[in-house]
Amino acid sequence: MSGDKPAWMAGIKKKPKLKTAEGPKAAAGVSNYAAQQFRHEQKAKAEGKSFTEALDEKSLEYFNEVCARPFGEQAQFFLNAFWDEFGDHAEAVYAIHWAKVKKVHMDSQGIHYLHEYEEGFDLDFDIGLVLFEAIYLHFTNTAEGKTQATQFPKAVPKMMTSVVRKKELRDKVDVNFDGRVGFLEFLLYQFEASPKTLMERSTRKGESNPELDAARAALADVNKRIKAYEAEKFRLTQIAEKSTGVKALGATNMLAQIESGPLAEELRAALINAEAKVRIVAKKSKIRVAGGAGGDDGEGGGGGRTEGSVWWLQRELAEKKKLYGARGHAGGKKAAKN
Repeated sequence: MSGDKPAWMAGIKKKPKLKTAEGPKAAAGVSNYAAQQFRHEQKAKAEGKSFTEALDEKSLEYFNEVCARPFGEQAQFFLNAFWDEFGDHAEAVYAIHWAKVKKVHMDSQGIHYLHEYEEGFDLDFDIGLVLFEAIYLHFTNTAEGKTQATQFPKAVPKMMTSVVRKKELRDKVDVNFDGRVGFLEFLLYQFEASPKTLMERSTRKGESNPELDAARAALADVNKRIKAYEAEKFRLTQIAEKSTGVKALGATNMLAQIESGPLAEELRAALINAEAKVRIVAKKSKIRVAGGAGGDDGEGGGGGRTEGSVWWLQRELAEKKKLYGARGHAGGKKAAKN
């Protein structure tokens, strides 16, 4: 029989060949890093860009580790790496971005009082949209925010629809493709900073700093005592407002004395200790910078840049001292809604 096709087959078109699965997910046992790198590569190719922002496996592991730290520590990590470029916007990161991400995170959990809140480290995409909107509205709809927008122009999010913003979150903000928004990822996106440069300037060994660790521990102790103070104050306030008779009078009397009570005294002592520790690390940091020990040192010697962390600790300590330092001011700020 000849190789000619029967007449009835002449009009049949060949089916296109099935596309084989591509990328690391097509093979069993592929690492998460390989999968994440592949997605970055495909996205870069689709946009006609070279894959310059890829993090190697070691850097991505370190990046993910930092993104699992509390919001404030992620901000310090960012500022340490980019202090020369964005140090002049540190106040906006602290007073606006950090305040808003904590508030949005609290609201998403139904928490209304700071003494009940444990600082988080990331948000899902929908809450991430709320964060961008809250920051944008602060800068555009409040008198204070409008003034701050002129002082800190790089801190102001661009206006865009929620649909476009959500696409941005997926394509540009979510550096490690975990489907969530870390505060470090937010800052990299907002300030148009390179994740690759961030990690090139940062090392675990560079972060190793005994004085800085001691200062952070002292400030953490302050925050722990503030929570205890505010929790007791809240408890007594609830009793005074919702009870009657002797019980209500007793709670009212205890509230009147709380600022001179043991919780307040312990808090003030912790503030004094934290101030001493922060002063030490600030002095050491100035010496290191003057001696040229800052900056990237690979995994080798030298200390990393700490200007962002030192500034942050000083700023947070100043705020806590203003609210709880002097007698008569302890607990002066009710569990605020930032």
